[in-house]
Amino acid sequence: MGAWWEWIRRLFGAEDVSAPRVSAPLPPPRPAQPIDPPPARPPLTVLAGGLDQETPFDQLVAWLGVSPPDRLILTQADVERDELLAEHVLTHFRKNRPAPSSLPAVSLQVLNAIAEPNLSLSELSRLVAQDPALAAGVLKVANSPAYLGAQEIQTLRDAVTRLGLTEVGRVAGMVAARSLFQPQVRNEFSHFGHTWSELFTDSITSARGSAWLSMRLRKGRSDHVFVAGMLHDLGRPVALRSIAALLMGGEQLDEDDLQHIDRVIEQVHVEIGGEVHQSWSLPRFPTLVAMRHHDLDLPQDNEYIDVHIVRLVSALVQFRRHPWRFEQIRNEVNQSCAALHINAHLLRALDTQLKDELMHVGSAFTDKKRRVG
Repeated sequence: MGAWWEWIRRLFGAEDVSAPRVSAPLPPPRPAQPIDPPPARPPLTVLAGGLDQETPFDQLVAWLGVSPPDRLILTQADVERDELLAEHVLTHFRKNRPAPSSLPAVSLQVLNAIAEPNLSLSELSRLVAQDPALAAGVLKVANSPAYLGAQEIQTLRDAVTRLGLTEVGRVAGMVAARSLFQPQVRNEFSHFGHTWSELFTDSITSARGSAWLSMRLRKGRSDHVFVAGMLHDLGRPVALRSIAALLMGGEQLDEDDLQHIDRVIEQVHVEIGGEVHQSWSLPRFPTLVAMRHHDLDLPQDNEYIDVHIVRLVSALVQFRRHPWRFEQIRNEVNQSCAALHINAHLLRALDTQLKDELMHVGSAFTDKKRRVG
């Protein structure tokens, strides 16, 4: 964990964020073409088998002693049921587009911190970096017309520097209060409690793992991939909020059938995520990652190196959560390993790092809930 904390110390703590910045590295070149709209919904890919023990992912699976899952066979009734709920989720989302809402445990921490008279900008930045909704809210305001500067803000460090302590505190407090004091949001979080925690843990782990891999490879920008890793799967919690709201509205749904819910979220999260990023006016790079991270034909040139970093880390995180997506994850990992020139040994080191991060973030989140509960 030493490398990670040294990085976060340098990012938010050691330097004076109010001081003028010099010799800032240029951002990576943007794609020449505008971001393509996401497909209507990615096809459900659940095939398994046929391992040849040659690709980095196959070698990792062999080292871990994991058996590829059996082919998931869905009946026609299962497919129709998934499609029906997916349509309901998309319809509800588009009628009730949510604002960013932080998880209650982190929200209480932020509200308590803002009340402290000696709160520093670096400490508030550290808290904001722990929650995707807070990070999205701060980035959105930093890029709003009221604060828009010569360049688009892409990182949390630049966002808090532009806004200052007072404005960052106001934004963070507003997002935190929304999740705590709006009855509907609080009720939505009461459903699928374990799933909410997993989504939160996965986003933070993806952010930290992406920054670690960027620094390990000396490729891309660790601050960019940290933000993108945190925000690339925003479509998942937003889709889950719609499912929870549908349940409260009387939708006939077996709340215990988590695989059914998981399949539906997998179908809609890219489409919802792309629309959320654009409606919240989030920076271009995390929006690109959100809309393209499941593309099987993702370009392998230098413009997409950061995207491959986030996609590779996210795929390994999802592999631990959703083994039924085995073949899709296998394809994404192997393609991104080729783009990043990662062999099986480095992939195994990354997987070990992510395992440690999942344990660390998960236990820290559990401790926070216990303290504020």
